[in-house]
Amino acid sequence: MAPAAALATGHGPVYGLATPTLGKGGWSLDVAVMDRIVGGKHMAMVRPMVSYGLTEDVQISLSLPMPLYVPQGLPHARTMAMMPANPDVEFLLGWRFHRRGPAVGSRFESTAYLGFDYPTDPVRGGARTSPGLYGAAVTGYASRSVYLWVGGLYRRYMSPIGDTVDHPGDLVMYSFVLGYRPGFFRKELPHPDWRLFVEAVGERSARDRVAGRGLPDSGGHQVFVGPTLLGLYGPWGISFGPLFPVYSKLNGSQPKDHVRMVMNYTYWF
Repeated sequence: MAPAAALATGHGPVYGLATPTLGKGGWSLDVAVMDRIVGGKHMAMVRPMVSYGLTEDVQISLSLPMPLYVPQGLPHARTMAMMPANPDVEFLLGWRFHRRGPAVGSRFESTAYLGFDYPTDPVRGGARTSPGLYGAAVTGYASRSVYLWVGGLYRRYMSPIGDTVDHPGDLVMYSFVLGYRPGFFRKELPHPDWRLFVEAVGERSARDRVAGRGLPDSGGHQVFVGPTLLGLYGPWGISFGPLFPVYSKLNGSQPKDHVRMVMNYTYWF
């Protein structure tokens, strides 16, 4: 498989939303190692994700949590657009509903996502959990040298409705990704292929509710920015990089994120 085809999985950026999907009949296996430092607490998780291309524009994915260390009381966050940092089993359907090629090797396109979350922990942040749904949309431009994607995501856990129920706060996530592929990496095998991205991700979450009452130290708005790298060689890919907070307005005295780090390994088959 040529490196140029590997970006078709949609895993170009590490943290942000992107438009590409797998080709028809294509498979990929991602293994993400997530690290997050919040206040004096440290979170580490491994998440494998298997994806399959039903058609050239429709892709399904299943990711599973493998927590290494997730301390109690850590504010919940999605971290990656394609995989959450929470211990949820997640099923994702992606549909690239618009695609236009203005020139050879370049395209404008848009993709919608629908996801289902099943929490494996019964209580999170003091609130009892429930299965959740989320939807996302992203649009952008991709060529052999420049990549630009803008997208947004909304997630809601479907707890029962009422004044005395628990409900983890709804989450709005948005991302902006700008990528560049230097000329000396625009070659076929056996040459490696590296791409540089600058990713900006924002999270705005509502307060968690316990017994119908909003928890004071929950929810808020944070924005993160950082550089990431994507390296491709044959059927293998690796992407990694840190995100640092540039804006934080939380609803209480809960600890702030100091840094987020993800390393993602991909194999296409």
